[in-house]
Amino acid sequence: MTVPFFYHPDFSGYDFGATHPFRGERFASFMTELEDRFPEVYSTLDIKKPKAASEQTLELAHDHAYVHRVKALEKRRGFLSLDTQLLPGSVDAARLITGASVDAAREALGRGIAVGFGGLHHAGPDYGEGFCIFNDVAVAARTLLDEGLERVLILDTDAHQGNGTMDIFYGERRVLFISLHQDPRTLYPGRGYVDEIGSGDGLGYTVNIPMPTLSTGPLYTRAMREIVMPLWDEFEPEIVIRNGGSDPLYTDVLTNLGLDLESLSELIGLIRAKAAESQVPLLDLFLSGYGPYVTEGWLAIVRGILGAEMDLEIPENRIMISDAKMEQMTVELERKLEKIENNLSPYWEVF
Repeated sequence: MTVPFFYHPDFSGYDFGATHPFRGERFASFMTELEDRFPEVYSTLDIKKPKAASEQTLELAHDHAYVHRVKALEKRRGFLSLDTQLLPGSVDAARLITGASVDAAREALGRGIAVGFGGLHHAGPDYGEGFCIFNDVAVAARTLLDEGLERVLILDTDAHQGNGTMDIFYGERRVLFISLHQDPRTLYPGRGYVDEIGSGDGLGYTVNIPMPTLSTGPLYTRAMREIVMPLWDEFEPEIVIRNGGSDPLYTDVLTNLGLDLESLSELIGLIRAKAAESQVPLLDLFLSGYGPYVTEGWLAIVRGILGAEMDLEIPENRIMISDAKMEQMTVELERKLEKIENNLSPYWEVF
């Protein structure tokens, strides 16, 4: 069985300039590496070209005024935030990435799985920041809800908490938003504390799992098994949208987590296996990551999705974690997981 993979060469327009950590060349570079180094894996992908999202589609998750402000700012190379300048072509590329995630979500419903470049999770209803112009994850989820779905699970494993996605769905009980991210006291956007659990009808449907800095694979597995999997079972999603790139790796230059390539693949594989076991369609999106090993991290994600044999390597030593430090991290995570369960127990039987 081939796996649909959504890609367009014009994704390269999603670029923030020569000195910025996010360059548009990453997409084509990854596709070339995948095809050249792992042709058998590449041959299992059904490469599909997406269509750009219309303004009407964007407005499923974003205010009308915001969409038009973005267009106006691009004309004068304006800034959405200090780190997010709109350069010529970036808005069209953002629309294309968003359209790809919408197309991939529909494809996942029909074929059980789809993969693509996406995860612009820092764009909220009326703002953009953190290298994110439009929130493709939220637009895709809203599209599926408008087309008849009643329960969408968004599982955000990016090192940075998905504040834009959280804000869009904070009062929405049809979307269960779960984010595993680096402790917000230590990393942008400084959101995603355990007490942020939604509002109104959405109380209990936002779940933040702050991971201690330097967190390794076993800590992620524990968070998944104690919080994510029980919620998944009780919520019974009709589709799972996972987003997150290579930035939980210990080599990422903007973050401070501790996954290696094997544990990143294992995390993605765990999600893929759960989706298969539950017979729930899975849309997997990756786009983030910073530093010299982004492509290797993305290959590790593909390895996890497909369960493929792929020999990957990062020729850079990781920080060695002492037994005492690991015990400290474990205790810190245990306390957070216990607090999450206590916060969510009024809303979920599993806790």
